[in-house]
Formats: sequence, C-alpha cells, structure tokens
Amino acid sequence: MDKRRISLIGLGVALALFFALNMASAALFRTSRLDLTENGLYTLSRGTRNILDAMTEPVTLRFYFSGQLATDFPELKGYAQRVEELLAEFAGHSNGKIELFVADPEPFSEEEDRAVGFGLQGAPVNAAGEILYFGLAGTNSTDDEETIPFFQTQREEFLEYDLAKLVYTLAFPQRKVVGLLSTLPLEGGRFNPMNPREVPQPWFVVDQIRQLFELRSLSTSLLAIPEDVDILVLVHPQALSDELLYALDQFVLRGGKLIAFVDPHCEAQPVPQDPSNQLAAFTADRASDLGPLLAAWGVELVKEKIIGDRLNAQRVMAGQRPVEYVAWLGLDQGETSRDDPVTSDLSRINMATAGRLNALSGATTTFTPMIQTSDEAMEIERMQVAFQPDPEGLLRGYLPGGERFTLAARISGPAKSAFPGGAPQAAEDDAGDGAQGDEESEASDPEPKHLAESQGDINVVLVADADMLEDRQWVQIQNFLGQRIAIPSANNADFLINAIDNLSGSDDLISLRSRARFNRPFERVAAIRRRAEERYRNEEQVLEERLRETERKINDLQMQKEGAVGALILTPEQRAAVEKFRAERIETRKKLRDVKHQLRKDIERLGVWLKAVNIGLIPAAIAIVAMALGVYRVKRNR
Repeated sequence: MDKRRISLIGLGVALALFFALNMASAALFRTSRLDLTENGLYTLSRGTRNILDAMTEPVTLRFYFSGQLATDFPELKGYAQRVEELLAEFAGHSNGKIELFVADPEPFSEEEDRAVGFGLQGAPVNAAGEILYFGLAGTNSTDDEETIPFFQTQREEFLEYDLAKLVYTLAFPQRKVVGLLSTLPLEGGRFNPMNPREVPQPWFVVDQIRQLFELRSLSTSLLAIPEDVDILVLVHPQALSDELLYALDQFVLRGGKLIAFVDPHCEAQPVPQDPSNQLAAFTADRASDLGPLLAAWGVELVKEKIIGDRLNAQRVMAGQRPVEYVAWLGLDQGETSRDDPVTSDLSRINMATAGRLNALSGATTTFTPMIQTSDEAMEIERMQVAFQPDPEGLLRGYLPGGERFTLAARISGPAKSAFPGGAPQAAEDDAGDGAQGDEESEASDPEPKHLAESQGDINVVLVADADMLEDRQWVQIQNFLGQRIAIPSANNADFLINAIDNLSGSDDLISLRSRARFNRPFERVAAIRRRAEERYRNEEQVLEERLRETERKINDLQMQKEGAVGALILTPEQRAAVEKFRAERIETRKKLRDVKHQLRKDIERLGVWLKAVNIGLIPAAIAIVAMALGVYRVKRNR
C-alpha cells in the first residue's frame, strides 16, 4: 500500500510539474523561436530586422486567405501557412509597431467586402463561382495603403523581400525624389517652327517614372547633386565636365543611389545633319562613359566593342527577307538574374549595340551580374555597326566566344573617390559664383566636405546600353483621342522602375536577396522522371523524323505521276509506304507507352520502398530495441 501510494503521489507530482513547466515556458519564452529548417526559412535577415527596429510609424497588416476553399490546393495552403508564420515573425520583432490581423473571407461576408475594397484579387476555384483570396493589405496612421493583391508562388524566394518592402513603404511614407540627368532628349525636343508637325515627344519611360516618383530634371552644368535627390538616373553621360563627374563621385560616396546607362555606341543619340558632309552622321562620337568613376568603383566598360549574341539576336528585315541581327539583342529569362528582385520577374529585355562590363581585379566592391548574354556571344568592332550595318555579313562572320558577357550589373561595397586630391580647381573657383542659376547655387552652397572614401557601401546599377530606354526598343505608342496608348513588347521600362523601386528603399532593404523555397522537391523522383523523359524525347524525335521521311517519299512519288488523272488515287508504292509508316508509328507508340509505364514503375517502386521503411522498418527497429532492453532487464534482475 505504501508503494502504491508513493507511486500515485509521484504520478501526480509529475503531472503538476509537466503543466507548470509548460505554463512557465509559455510565459517566459513566448517570443523565443528555434528555426531548424535547412535554409533558415523562418529566420529574418539582418536587413529586415534593421528595418523593423527603425520603425517609428505604426503599421497594420491584414492577411486574407480563404482557407476553407483551399482544401483542394495543398501546395497553396502550405505556402499560406508559411506567409502567416513569417508575418507573425515580423509582428513579433517589431516591438508592437506592427499589428497583424488574419482573416478568412467567406463568400458574401464583410471580410470579403473589405478585401475587395483594399483591391485584393481573387481566383475562382469551382463551378459555383466561389472566390479564393490570398493577399495582404497594409495601412499606416495616415491612411496610406499598400497591398499584395495575390501571393504568387513564383515569387516564393522573394517573400521576405516583398513583405519587408511593403512594411518599409508604410513605415517611411515620404515620396522618393528621382533626379534625371541625360544628354539625350528623354523629355522631348523643342518646337521647330520650320517643321511644326514633327515635335519630338518625351520618351514613354519618363512618363512611367513620373507616375510613381517625384521626377526632377537636372542640368549637365551642375556643380553638385541636390541633397534632396534620393536616386539619380543617369542616361548616356557623354562628355561630362570634371566638375559634374566630381559631383557624381561625392553623391555616390555619401550614400546616394545611382542608376547609370552608359553606351559604347548609342543609336538614339541625335547626330548632326550636314548636307556638305555626308559622313558627319557616321563619324560622330556616340560613346559615353563615366571617366575615372568606373575604375574607382571597380568596373570597366570595354571601349570600341559591342556585344553580339546569335542565340538572342532580334530579327530585322534585310532587303526583302528577315535576318537575325546579332547586334540587337532580345534577352529572355535565361539571361536575367533570377536571384535579384529587379530582374526576377522580367521575361524579355531588348538592347541595341550594347557594351560589355567587366569587374576589375583587386576591386573592393562586389560586381553582381544582372543581365548577361548566352555563352555563344562575341565581341564586335564598333565600326562594323557605326556605318551601314550589314546584318547578313555579321551573321556570316560570326564566331562564338564561348563565354557569357555582362550587360548590366549591380555594384556594391566600399569604394574610394576617383578624385583623391579633392575637387577639381574649376569647381573650387566656381563654388562661390552665383551665376549658375538658383538650382545650382542651392546645390553648391554651402560646399560639402570632400570624401576620400565611401561612408558605407555604395549602391550603383550600371547598364552598358542607353538605347534600351528608347521607345522603339520596347513599346509601340499609339494616339487614341489625344492620349498616348502604350503597347509594350519588352520589359525595358519595368527594369528601370524595378531598379528605382529597389534603390529607393534603405540599404537594409537593398541587401535582401532571394531565399530558398518552402517546398522541397523529391529529388530522386525528379531524377527518375527526368531520365524517363529523356528516353521519351529521343523516341519522339525518332518518330517525327520517320514521319518527315515518309512524307517526303510520298511527295516524291506523287510528283512522278504523269497527268492529273487519278491524282487523288494512291499508287501501290505510296500505299506500301503509308502502310509501312503506320506499322512503324504503331511500334513506336508501343515503345512510348513502355517508357511511360517504366516511369511510373520506377516511381512506384521508390514509393513502396519508402512506405516499407516508414511503416515497417522503423516500427520493427523500435520493437527490436524494446525487446533487447527487456531481455537486458530480465538478465540483470536474475
């Protein structure tokens, strides 16, 4: 009786300790988490934590997911769980600045009306017309709104970046100022009284920037970049003065964000028209660079060379037939970085006579390619396209280089000034001169202190082509009732807008990169399926080749017939060829069915083996261990 009483008391004490330990851990370690995933999917990056720590504006996030309607979509439901848990991490690390609401908007409910009011997009999931919502709406104290209309599984790697960007935009709502400095007529040309019908229109990409940011045009006669400019877009910087180069140098070293489009041969540059000198248009200098700045940033623009790519060449009309012009590139998703939020969603980028960017050895900066060619690209002498381009001649003399060339890159990291001795003398003499205009005087007074090296990491996006912003390279403009209607054919403007949007955030937001995917694939199953598909594809090619060969034989036999009599009646030779083809087709289809059956058979065999391990082997191992312990105890007691 004493032993029984002691056992009951011990069991009660154990239960009490169990509940007490759980209650204490829930109270003391409520915000503590342990991420055991392989790629740290639920661990916030340092950049995200810095953004959350710096928040002063309260933000309200409303996550809408139709969980009841997503029963038949397990992948989407698993992704929604990850989104909700990551949002909880954001809220838990924000020190109360983020308030999170999770809602399941049922059909015809107030939550659904609220989700529609925020502009979230729903997807029909059944014949009854029920709508599934999977989006996020955020607001701040000034009623600014930011939304993710629908979480796309294709952007799963950028989930943390998208959430951090939404929070940052709401927490720091001031509109960013974009400075535009160019030697090209991006904002249209002046009215010509001699030809009033042809007034150069602004490039459409300028309208795109103006819709999203506060755009400010800057003059090439500046002595300093205005302090309120957050991002500077520099297009075709040709023959810039040393004073302006110094201003750009100091702007970048002070933490200013720069997007520069340089070009070894800019086709969009207006050339002088001199009837007495027909070669003036061809001998004009169309190159642009940034002088000593590129070397200071650890990058090089190869001069007098343009890049051709046979695999990504655009088709143009040469005479009466189309031909691939290797100097004009149409780059698809295979040539844009999938790991950079600027280019991850772009499907096509068009470029014309683009140059090549190289990272210099010994540079302190990091050179990250954003747009590259295929490995069958080659360098072309600029003079081959400066005069009368010959697309057919370039194609005949094409020799692949065997390497991928970088056309656009992100430059980051510490850098030193390209002017170690300080400002040029002319800039010092003119610093106190008030004849530069109001904007220049405000920018240069008071004169900022010279920086010999960057105060942190510089952030520069460098593109070796300025023609890509011209309308003809990416959009067709139509006039409808006095309005300009744009029909894009490429994502050139999206590239620039994404770059501005990315650089307009803090350095912490820019530092965020893609993360691993939540769903981990069955690699063994994928390998088995891939091997079977390779065999299937080979058999399919054999079948298509036999089909083409048989049709050719039938056409040859048909052409040998004389006269039109019986043209629709097959000869014995034709019938024999057709019967032979039918027999071969039936035999090949049998082989294809065997390959597909083998695919399923291999996968099923792997599944049976995994089930045997999980259902039979592991319980058997536990039973064996238990039996061994029992035998050991019996022997010990004896």
